[in-house]
Amino acid sequence: MSKFKKVFRIKFLFWFLVILGLTKLFFLLFFFIFHAYTLQAEEKSIKYSGCPKEFSEILLIEKEHIYQKRKELEAKEKELKLLEKRIQEQLLALKELEAIIDEKLKKIEIIRTKKLEFLVNAISKMQPSKAAKMLISMDKDMAVKILSLLRSRQVASILSAMPPDKAAALSEALSGYPPKKY
Repeated sequence: MSKFKKVFRIKFLFWFLVILGLTKLFFLLFFFIFHAYTLQAEEKSIKYSGCPKEFSEILLIEKEHIYQKRKELEAKEKELKLLEKRIQEQLLALKELEAIIDEKLKKIEIIRTKKLEFLVNAISKMQPSKAAKMLISMDKDMAVKILSLLRSRQVASILSAMPPDKAAALSEALSGYPPKKY
């Protein structure tokens, strides 16, 4: 179960980073476009205003300042593109890791199934009284799994060799219905 939680956390973190990066990119692009539009409007108004020389100098200084801001925005945009590329690379790495984990989990499940089949085969060849003692001492869920894989004749002989209260509890669990309270 912990491997599934780790995979879920990795997927959640990845999607969070992707959404965060895209949001940041959107806001920067919006700011850049808005800023460029306002600069263009200001430039048009400066050209046709016929303002005094002092104001023109101030406007030229402000225009240079705006030009520097535009350069900074372009640099940030390049940085965002690099970050997006890194995120894409990390996404590919995460997908490869997920595939490897899925493959290993399948192998583990196959091994567990084979071991359970081996145990069921061994118990089916035991005397019912010895099998009953073994199943009583096992975890209830494991005993139910084993009993569910045995033939009904074998289950009947094993349950009949158990104490009635234990046989009843395993029978109820084997049926799949919740135990009734009397």
